[in-house]
Amino acid sequence: MQTARKVNAVLLAGDRRASIALRSDNKAFLELKGVPLFIHVLKALLNAQLVGKVAVVGPAGRIREACQKHGVSAGVIVVEQRENMVENFKVGYVAALGLDPSVPFWSLKGTAHEETPVLVAPCDIPLLVPEEVDEFLMRSNMHEYDYSIGITSRNVLAHFHPTDDQPGIRMIYFHIKEDLMRHNNLHIGKPLKFDHLDYIEKMYEWRYQTRIANILRMLFSLLVNGGRLLKSLRVFILMQISLYYDRHGHPRLSDRLRSWVGFTRLEEGIGNAIGARVQIVYTHFGGAALDADNERDLAVIEQRYDEWMHFQRNLYPQS
Repeated sequence: MQTARKVNAVLLAGDRRASIALRSDNKAFLELKGVPLFIHVLKALLNAQLVGKVAVVGPAGRIREACQKHGVSAGVIVVEQRENMVENFKVGYVAALGLDPSVPFWSLKGTAHEETPVLVAPCDIPLLVPEEVDEFLMRSNMHEYDYSIGITSRNVLAHFHPTDDQPGIRMIYFHIKEDLMRHNNLHIGKPLKFDHLDYIEKMYEWRYQTRIANILRMLFSLLVNGGRLLKSLRVFILMQISLYYDRHGHPRLSDRLRSWVGFTRLEEGIGNAIGARVQIVYTHFGGAALDADNERDLAVIEQRYDEWMHFQRNLYPQS
């Protein structure tokens, strides 16, 4: 990361609007190897060389109890959740700055805090390793960009696909000219510089783009927001049609369509949607992209956890 100091982080562990419960509970507290999912993620963040303090936002009482039980307290700030993901992020960002969570987020606009970036991660990526966090931060350029989004190539994630004799996780990939890739759930940004922070919550709520209702909601939103989102609309449509053709046995048509959408256009499209300078950043471990969004994937992660963690930790011994 092109900065002289560590970056603080926000770990989102809320269970209100747009969150997805598993086994009738907040998935942050589902146990994997006897440890809540969010504790796995929290330990990876705290053990990363480039991360400072971590603000964990969610049900504060349960979070404190779990942190105490599993011996994780140093460098952790516990913040009571608000009503939705964006409000949780805002209060987490304020707390990560070392301020009282009651300080209004937008009151910091125009202050020195406007240049302070924060790392953001969800609670449901228990295969995250500190090395991937550091790789993402090292590659993120917060001098020239306001927001960096982590991605991982299908070529990397193929290691985690099912095989003839082992279960696995096969993700839905974004189709662009240079690659087939997956968002890896890591973000770093200067949120006070975003013109349209609210749009991130909409994208989060509609993140399952194989559901036709969510595709239509996203298209409608892009249309009614006018000129600034025209580039975003074109990119979104091309990516969705390419994905459709790929999933229905027409790879040549899919490849032709995705040849019209490259990294630069994708960055511009996202930047236009949120009103910020956007960078796309590769990581090469894989764990950050494997979120436990459903029962099946969580069961697979439970079964292959030790093997997959060993694989990641031995990818780059020099790390």
